[in-house]
Amino acid sequence: MPAATAFRSPSARLRRPASSASGQSYAGRALEIGVLLLSMLAALYASSRWVHPAWSLVALANYGWLCALVFRLEPRGAVLFLPQMFNGASCLVALIMIESGGEMFELGLVGRAGPWSSALVLSDLMLCIGFLLTFRTLIRALDRRGEYALSPLLDRYANALAMIALALTAVIALALVVRGLQYGFPLLAGIDRFSFRRFAADKVTLYALNLKFVIGYALGFVAFALPARPWLRKAAIGTFAGMMALYFLFGDKFFTQLGFLSAFGSPYLYRHYAKVGRRIWLYAIIAAIALSGVMTMTTYIYSKGFTETRAATVKRLSGRMVGQGELWFLQSSIGAPLIDWNATLIERYAQSFTVKATDLFAAQNSLGAHYFSNRYAPDYLRSSLHRNAGSVTYTEVAEPMGLVLFGWLGLGLMMAIVGMLVGLACSYMAYAIENRSLLSALFAAYVLNQLQASIVQAAPWVIGSIYSLRWLVVILIIELGLLLLGQGGARSRPRHRRDRRLPPRAIQQAAERAIERPLDQHVHR
Repeated sequence: MPAATAFRSPSARLRRPASSASGQSYAGRALEIGVLLLSMLAALYASSRWVHPAWSLVALANYGWLCALVFRLEPRGAVLFLPQMFNGASCLVALIMIESGGEMFELGLVGRAGPWSSALVLSDLMLCIGFLLTFRTLIRALDRRGEYALSPLLDRYANALAMIALALTAVIALALVVRGLQYGFPLLAGIDRFSFRRFAADKVTLYALNLKFVIGYALGFVAFALPARPWLRKAAIGTFAGMMALYFLFGDKFFTQLGFLSAFGSPYLYRHYAKVGRRIWLYAIIAAIALSGVMTMTTYIYSKGFTETRAATVKRLSGRMVGQGELWFLQSSIGAPLIDWNATLIERYAQSFTVKATDLFAAQNSLGAHYFSNRYAPDYLRSSLHRNAGSVTYTEVAEPMGLVLFGWLGLGLMMAIVGMLVGLACSYMAYAIENRSLLSALFAAYVLNQLQASIVQAAPWVIGSIYSLRWLVVILIIELGLLLLGQGGARSRPRHRRDRRLPPRAIQQAAERAIERPLDQHVHR
């Protein structure tokens, strides 16, 4: 069967489960959630009472349990939520090193054991709850609607759209190679990846590095969602492999690479979530092998070909790996009230939505990552961060900033709201995959990318400022226009084309009448 026919046929559409929880009873799900919550609270208490670095491993195990539970409750949503899951895992891995005594050069601190990992997992729980509540509601509404009216038209031009996407990606890859050969690839030359972006990257290179997830979603859509020719889909897979190697040379860490990989594979995982669920252990083994390979290569580079001493290698690796957990360690060890409302900072955040030079405004008013760099960074690093004007900052700022603004309980509420926003954006991506619309997929990928940047840097102006909202309004207008165009085309079609929307009983009766009619005509003759 041709690829286009396979994708257009109703039988090829997703066989949606009656319940996304795979038949699991509500009582059983509630019991597992309760047991998981008790496990997290027990780990938090134990890590506070009996301080030891091993509790960070327990926190990581609880986080793995949480991710598995999200997958069982909403498998289609979980595969689109994977970048956030990898982000949380990277923070916990960093905290494992910090609680084992890792050095945080960007703060001038040395880590120590404590309840930091266990507290962060509770924040991740609230994020997942907000995501599930929103995504499940919206995906059920999507399941009830009929096929997108423009899907047949888009399928007709699938090959052309795939060629355009591949050609643009090839141009971007060529620009990255040329820039890397001119100034040196950051990983091979030992250059900080953010410093490279500041001093050596042109606009094409900068956009290619910052919008890597949009590129990943686009290539994955060509490979697994568009009814394009097989050679085009294979070319998309090969192009992605090349882009992944390039991004590794430009300094992307393992969990960033995993996020890029999950963006590429999300259309396939979404369409075949049941198969993925049956093979989850196989994918876990593949991920472990990939992690081992990347860690071996990174260790080889940072140990100068395994010639450095173990202590020197660990020290250099620590500086690379602790960054995603250092701000949470700092702020949670300082502490926060149970409930708080930092009126001064909240007012400054409100003002940032109307400012055009947001990086300068954030640095001057200590917003986002600049709150911590202005207060706690060593003098030499603070000066460097100011010179780089926001291009080089701390990362993973949302949770510690939530503690500063709202306290512990307020942080939980904030993370639930953030999860709802992520659920809304992931529902948009699900809409694009269901309708096989590459344009909608690019828009959804852009929204997800901007939302991710807002969360990582605690910089809501990235997606919510008046200068960013205008682009979201443009996307909304285009989508509404396409929707109206599709509905108009559906009304102009012959009525017999709507038979697929009849209830199953009506379809059966129509088939029986069609079979009986020739027999009646034969009897009359």
